[in-house]
Amino acid sequence: MAESILTSVGAARFHAFSAGALRKAPVDAYVLDFLAQHHMPVAGLWSKTLDNFRSPAAPRMDFIITLCDAAASEQFSEWPGEPFIAHWNVKTDARGADSDEALRDNFWTLMRRIKIFTSLPHGKLNRRLLERRALTLQASHL
Repeated sequence: MAESILTSVGAARFHAFSAGALRKAPVDAYVLDFLAQHHMPVAGLWSKTLDNFRSPAAPRMDFIITLCDAAASEQFSEWPGEPFIAHWNVKTDARGADSDEALRDNFWTLMRRIKIFTSLPHGKLNRRLLERRALTLQASHL
């Protein structure tokens, strides 16, 4: 979902990727339908694990934003290029990730955070200030 939103919102400035911390599972057709209904790009979305991005041939990451606790515990500091790291935990509740309400909540939470993140003047802020602003997005519960 976040890859699709960032592709839509930040296409001129960012190249979005996504991966799961756990074993690879197919992209949920329900989520793809939800994204398409909200006019988000779905072409080219496929299920990836973090291992897809650890190889020397993988694209260099400038920013890594984790969305679940399992991914937040990964050691990204060893990744090439010393990417900026933030954690925006997106919770799924007892309704499950596939309920319309949970999908809507997660979609709009990610949309707000990604819009704010992409609006920051990335080329003008030093790394520490940029990290603090991105981390504030999690703390603010936007």
